[in-house]
Amino acid sequence: MTKMTIYKQMKYLIDTCFLIYELKEGNTKKLETFCKENEVFITDFTLKELKYVEHKLPNIKHFVEHFLKENLLSYFETNINPGEWKKEKEYLNDADENILKKVSDASDGVIVAAAIKLRANILTRDKHHIFTTNLENELTKYQIKVLDTFPCKE
Repeated sequence: MTKMTIYKQMKYLIDTCFLIYELKEGNTKKLETFCKENEVFITDFTLKELKYVEHKLPNIKHFVEHFLKENLLSYFETNINPGEWKKEKEYLNDADENILKKVSDASDGVIVAAAIKLRANILTRDKHHIFTTNLENELTKYQIKVLDTFPCKE
């Protein structure tokens, strides 16, 4: 008997560091399967961050283009560019005025605010600002989970 991973059909928002981590680890097939079985979003903010680091990881551009072309990732617009600190803070406050108290870096908080607006769980590897007990407790009121690995049920 083979083990089969079953994902619970939900909405997920994928963070820059999570996507980069999965690519570096060679988990593209696992990510592809996960995206086919769930509603997975990427923000325009994350795409802009990826553009900034693509010279370090040249396969990112091709990978993301493929996933968007195949409709494996849904696009979510924030209308914020990395480095627009005032807009980032306004975006966070618009979603929940307590988020800035829980996420000290407004740039990292953009994905949290987007997740609140989408009501999507967050996939991240950011253990400094996002994958924290403090933030996870705050997000329980929205029934949002912060995960650093793919959720699975075996």
